Order: sequence, then structure tokens, then C-alpha cells
Amino acid sequence: MNIIILLGQRVRSGTNFVGATLSKHPDVVCIPKNTSLGELNLFRNDAIKNEIFDQVANKSFGSGLNREDFPKFMKEYGALWVKLLVEKYNITEGKTIFIKSPFINHLDLWRMAFPNSKIALLCRDGRDNVVSSIKAANDKRSWHTFKNTFKKRINFYSGRLFLNHTKSWHRSAKIYLDIPEAPEIKKIRYEDLNNSEESIKEMLHFYNLQSSPSILRECLNAPVVGSSFGFDKKGMVKPNWQPNHNKEKFVFTGKWYKWNFLQKMIFKKIAGNELIALGYEKDKNW
Repeated sequence: MNIIILLGQRVRSGTNFVGATLSKHPDVVCIPKNTSLGELNLFRNDAIKNEIFDQVANKSFGSGLNREDFPKFMKEYGALWVKLLVEKYNITEGKTIFIKSPFINHLDLWRMAFPNSKIALLCRDGRDNVVSSIKAANDKRSWHTFKNTFKKRINFYSGRLFLNHTKSWHRSAKIYLDIPEAPEIKKIRYEDLNNSEESIKEMLHFYNLQSSPSILRECLNAPVVGSSFGFDKKGMVKPNWQPNHNKEKFVFTGKWYKWNFLQKMIFKKIAGNELIALGYEKDKNW
């Protein structure tokens, strides 16, 4: 079974956008089927090594298990997950399973678990990522208690959300920048995929997927899913998890343009160098 993987730089990096795009490809099966919102966050941390394999190996006296056995263990671990997904979703032979996660920290574990898979890494302009993250974190839900709502408002108006998400983007950008590309590893910018037939075609080629004109057209016309600028019928602001084909009401880039001087200064101080290194700006004069 062919597996392709997408790791987002962090949350709100556009993984649902890519998922919606690939869900329109006839050879691709998303998890769950026919949708793009499912994540498989196998490696948010390294617990599989430190808390499972190492614990068993170190406590199994005389077994001969050691660190050299870990890659083989991981390969079997990945195969077990594939088997589970195939059986759970009744995936037919010849299909390509698309797996995504917004956690890039442990790429080494992904590569050991799925050694024959292509892995794309997705980054996004940190300023838009912060705006989207704040909006999603500050959403309104009917079941929120007064305490939940009050805490959200305090974090929002105090600037704590802005500061925390900026620091998080900075940390993940450094990890992203430190990863070298390889035949099985490709770096992609979210912005380059937006309404770009050439970039989508390039991504499909990397994943060894066919890219006929009709397939590209379907992928380009994929609906918006998960945008933090979605609205439900009751007017509650929140990410839209229902596919929406009306792309005109969504803002994909440049969400940060209304930032004030202080917000720009803070972001430049914390993450300005990474923004330049990723090619989003030439300098800090923005």
C-alpha cells in the first residue's frame, strides 16, 4: 500500500488545504475517507521510543534488545498502522493513503515508521499563521462556559495569544529550516500552492501521483475546509469544517496587514530572521 505524508510546520499551516486538494485526486484516500480534516498524530513527542521501546528493552533482562533494533521496530509499527487503516476504512489495493499531521518535530520517527514513503513539509508565512491561530483559538462555541469565554478574552486582549503563537512559529520555523531536502523529503510553501496549477502539479509529481489536466482542474477547485475565517449558520466565528466551494469570502494570505507597530515590532524581534530565511521577506523593513 502506497503511503504519502504531509507534516505541517505547526497548527494552522494549511494542512487541511493540501488535504482538500489531494482528496480530489482519484487515486488518493484521505483519513477518514472522502474528507480532508483527519489527522494521524503519531509522533507529537518521542514517547514511542523513550516510554515504550526503551522501557521494554531496558527492563527485559537477557533479551538482547538494544537501540539497533529500534528502526526495525518502527518499521513494523508503521506497517501495523497501515494495516489498521486499510481494514478500518476498507481501502482497496492500488490506492494511495494520505496521512497528515501539524507536528514536524519528529521527522526521524516518521521516516523510520514509513521508510518507503514520500514526506512533504509545509510552511506558512508566520504572520498569517499567527493571525489564523489566534482567530481559531478565540472562537465562539455554544457550549463554552463563562469561565472559558473569560479566559479566552483575557488571553486575547492581553496579547498572550499573540506572543505564544509567535514564539511557537519561531520554534517550528527553526526546525523546518534545519531539515535538508532529500529525494523522499520536499519542502512546500502554503502560499505557493494557492491557485497555482504548476505548484500543485509539482506536488503531485513528488508524491508520484498522475497529474492529467482533468485531475489538476479538480484539485484546483477543491473546497475550503478548516479556515479560521469560516462562519456557521448561527453566526459563531470558528473554523469551517464543512467543505465550502465559495472561495471568494475567504482570506488566504495577507491577514496580518492590519497589524499595528507594536505587533510588527514584537514579531520581528522574535521571528523576523526566520521569516526572511523562509523567503517571505528580504529584510525587516515591512
